[in-house]
Amino acid sequence: MAHEQFEDFTVGEVFRSYARTITESDIVTFTNFAGLKLPLFIDEEFARARTPYGGRIAPGLLTASIAAGMMESVLGPYTLAALALDKFRFEVPVRPGDTLSAEITVDAKRDTSDGVRGVLSITTRVTNQRAELALQFQTTLLMRKGQV
Repeated sequence: MAHEQFEDFTVGEVFRSYARTITESDIVTFTNFAGLKLPLFIDEEFARARTPYGGRIAPGLLTASIAAGMMESVLGPYTLAALALDKFRFEVPVRPGDTLSAEITVDAKRDTSDGVRGVLSITTRVTNQRAELALQFQTTLLMRKGQV
């Protein structure tokens, strides 16, 4: 559940997002949209026979995009802009049928010099249905304050 305003967030606070199952359609749509043509993502036979994954996997950027939606569900309408996206670590492959959810931790928070906005630093950890870490990254966001 999103907070109503920037001021409501506290350092150390942890939020859990909704869960979402990755489908074949998600992978096909994303690879077509992004123009990705790696056989690892689009060719099941190649991925099964010639990769260590035993079949196709979702692109890491698809996982990151889905995580962005999960972050939005927590951060709410006061997000103005992403200032930095850092330290992406893709730990285990995401496959069709995996159900992902995100844990979002507030690492730091400060007011901007104009006092009208704030900067929120968070860590996002995306896990699958087996509680395996699929993706972890850090984000710095410019947030609008509630009293404005």
